[in-house]
Amino acid sequence: MKLPIDTTGWPPWAATLEPYVEKWGIVLLSAIAVWIVASLLRRLVLLIGKKALSKDKEFEGSNWDLAASITRVFALILLSPIPLGLAGYDWEAMVEQRGPGAIGAVAILVIAVIIANGVARSLRRFGRKAHRRAGADDTLFAFAASLFKYLIFAVAIVFALTQLGFPTASLAALLGAAGLAIGLALQDTLKAVAAGIMLAIFRPFRIGDYVSAAGLDGEVIDITPFLTQVKQIDNKIVSITNDKVWAEPLINHTRQTRRRLDLYFDISYDDDMDLALRLVREVADAHPRILANDDTWVGIHALASSSVQVRLRAYVATPEFIDVRADVTKAVKEAFDANGVTIPFQHVVYVPYKAPGSDEEKTQAAPPPMAPGTDD
Repeated sequence: MKLPIDTTGWPPWAATLEPYVEKWGIVLLSAIAVWIVASLLRRLVLLIGKKALSKDKEFEGSNWDLAASITRVFALILLSPIPLGLAGYDWEAMVEQRGPGAIGAVAILVIAVIIANGVARSLRRFGRKAHRRAGADDTLFAFAASLFKYLIFAVAIVFALTQLGFPTASLAALLGAAGLAIGLALQDTLKAVAAGIMLAIFRPFRIGDYVSAAGLDGEVIDITPFLTQVKQIDNKIVSITNDKVWAEPLINHTRQTRRRLDLYFDISYDDDMDLALRLVREVADAHPRILANDDTWVGIHALASSSVQVRLRAYVATPEFIDVRADVTKAVKEAFDANGVTIPFQHVVYVPYKAPGSDEEKTQAAPPPMAPGTDD
């Protein structure tokens, strides 16, 4: 393409550069136009995806988000002959060579996205049904669904690259080199994948368990090859990389059907210990949700600096642990109050005094009382 520009009267160097500036300026503008078109196509896919997804599903990181990015990439590939042709390359030959391959690559990736989503949804649905009907563990199904989805994507990308003209041998060498580079650059990510596989095999927790992992507490809601997601008690979702979950001590609070309740109650040194023990035992025996009264134990735990510690050990059903703990604590306090058993707590007493050489009366905090059995 040649614009009708009259260079008469121009300096010789400007007249010499004009054809090159004109040519590469048009190439640059066409490249910008191609980028704008590809971005508009991506935005169109994003708009369709946001309308297609339900409101309770997050869009970022979803398959529609991935499809939008893929659309822009292949739009750039399809439209790349335009600036290249303006730069002097054989535009028609490039369209004939790249066009069908690019269309085939896009078709492969679109089909792969549909198949991967279908397989993942089917596995998760089957796992939920098996869990409801037979009590099967659906954790492994959730992990397998994510793993199969990523594997399908990887295979589809390989086939798409072959459609674009990459030789199989060269592609294998390229993937090998890329795999080595990615492996070195993403060591932590690969550790997370390896830890995710170990979690899926040994299953120290399942979806729905309440755990303490990597210093955080919450209910496990999803396990992927990279992350474990937990929902905390205040309804916040926390994502933890699997390598941190696997490397640190893990506490599963809900694996067992029953859980031991340990409660400590302080009483005064002047109170009747036998009465306090009897009251705590009566409260525990009277609670309908404390299991196996033969396993309930009440005794003196320690002689503290300002109190005698009474300890209660009893077993409750795991889902009722928090409610029973609150009920028993409240009932013991009421029983102590009704029978004159005191629970010591720190007192701060202010006594008046006169500073030396002054008639002004001031107050200061009296020292705390000495513990029984200590010397002045």
